[in-house]
Amino acid sequence: MERVFLFLALCLFQLSSAFAAPSDVNVTLQAFQVVGSAKDVKLVPTTRANPGDTIEYQVTYRNNGSTPAKQTKAVLPVPEGGMAYLPDTASPAKVEASLDGKTYAAVPLKREVVRDGKKVTEAVPATEYRFLRWDLGDLPPGQAATVKSRMRLNSANN
Repeated sequence: MERVFLFLALCLFQLSSAFAAPSDVNVTLQAFQVVGSAKDVKLVPTTRANPGDTIEYQVTYRNNGSTPAKQTKAVLPVPEGGMAYLPDTASPAKVEASLDGKTYAAVPLKREVVRDGKKVTEAVPATEYRFLRWDLGDLPPGQAATVKSRMRLNSANN
């Protein structure tokens, strides 16, 4: 039986800002199913995904306050349950990732492992990423910034 994965309910968004009140920054999520061929891609608004579907998340941060939102960072969790980040789809391209939501580093993530008794550095598979983060810098009053990324629902059973 094919299961439908309701991913919007699992998405949480965080805003880190030093000076503007959190209520001054409005966060809007949009999710689109990516359909069509590489030459003719269409984004169709959606609230659910089936195994194999590619979803583009677009998150807009708008400063409705009267002061700049300083040092603003946008965080997009990768929903659990089989959803995986698709490499090279983040926009802006300068993105950090995290496996735990606490420690972030530029993508692609790397880790040290021991192979045949030797320490080696290897790339962490993008399927293990649990959070993406962008540094939006200072968001002036009345201005907005949008981040986006594509993810695929690999399996409804994970």
